[in-house]
Amino acid sequence: MRSISLCLSVLAAGSMAFADTAAGLAAFKSHDYATAYREWKRAADAGDAAAQLNLGIMYAKGLGVDRDLGAAMELYRLSAAQGNARAQYRLGEMYARGWGVSRDYVEAAQLFASAADRGDDRAQYGIASLYEEGYGVQRDYKTAVYFYKLAAQHGFAPAEFSYAQLVETGRGVKRNRAEAFRWYEAAAKQGFAPAQARLGSMYAKGQGVKADAEQAYLWSSLAARQSEKDAQKRLPALASHLSADQLQNAQRSARDWKPVLAAVK
Repeated sequence: MRSISLCLSVLAAGSMAFADTAAGLAAFKSHDYATAYREWKRAADAGDAAAQLNLGIMYAKGLGVDRDLGAAMELYRLSAAQGNARAQYRLGEMYARGWGVSRDYVEAAQLFASAADRGDDRAQYGIASLYEEGYGVQRDYKTAVYFYKLAAQHGFAPAEFSYAQLVETGRGVKRNRAEAFRWYEAAAKQGFAPAQARLGSMYAKGQGVKADAEQAYLWSSLAARQSEKDAQKRLPALASHLSADQLQNAQRSARDWKPVLAAVK
């Protein structure tokens, strides 16, 4: 009987924590950070890993509370210890960037790897970037390709771009500009400025795709809006190769353009 009562108490506590987490998320989406903090604090104190992660993000970004990287790190640790992949990634990011702690790429790599194995796309991107640069691990382009592609297949635009770069240059994988173009395009369609700039350049030069000055102008224009310097410099030359109608069409397409949500591949 005592065991049954204990189980019921644990289940009740878990249900309450879930409710607090859901209520906090609703408040957070409404930018009601005070309510989000109150709900997540209660759930985090009850041991809810998702609430601990979310509260950590609030401290890391100073949303509804004073920014406190130490508090954020401690909450990430509590959540990560329960196997929360995104918390492991967030904690790894702090070590990789030296936020609130001495920079430690080895520790970052271990945390990214653990979260990546659990399917976290940002952690897959994080560990791939360490393998590409040789920070905290031995440089290994093939492993970088593997993890970039995993994250790219989740539709994570920075990973799509980085994977395309390795494919285009043949690092860790057979060089294939047409394949690289497809991944740049996937990232560009989500609004990722470096990919838009690269797409504009490939259209201008006919690399991996048939040359198309109008498309080159469109994608370069979109990248230029986001302060991509090379794209800004390219626009006058591209415009000189277009007729008045083509230029007008490209400019209208740029004005009307909207990013699209990624499809998981």
